Amino acid sequence: MPTVIRAYFRTGIAAARLQHRPDHIRHIAAHLPEIVCAGALCDEAQAPRGLFLAVQGDSAQARALIESDPYHRAGLFERVETEPFLQFVPHANPRLLDEELERALQSAAAAAT
Repeated sequence: MPTVIRAYFRTGIAAARLQHRPDHIRHIAAHLPEIVCAGALCDEAQAPRGLFLAVQGDSAQARALIESDPYHRAGLFERVETEPFLQFVPHANPRLLDEELERALQSAAAAAT
């Protein structure tokens, strides 16, 4: 099951983030087979305030991935959160949502009787 990582930057690290960004990008590129999706967490002005990754593996594997990231090694994160992620979209089974809807409708009908 994939694990979600949310890592939030400390305040005042913009220059350090830019300094470590090339190594961060190399790190992400080296781990592409493990990454389901990834991107920046931004404020309303689209200024980066952290990052989001959904990765294959358990929370220990996710922690190892983020702890080896150059941003983490440089101490740029204020906090890092991980939790299991049950992915529905996109899914290997293209009919998954139809099947889930059918189960939900059956459950609702059974509960109504």
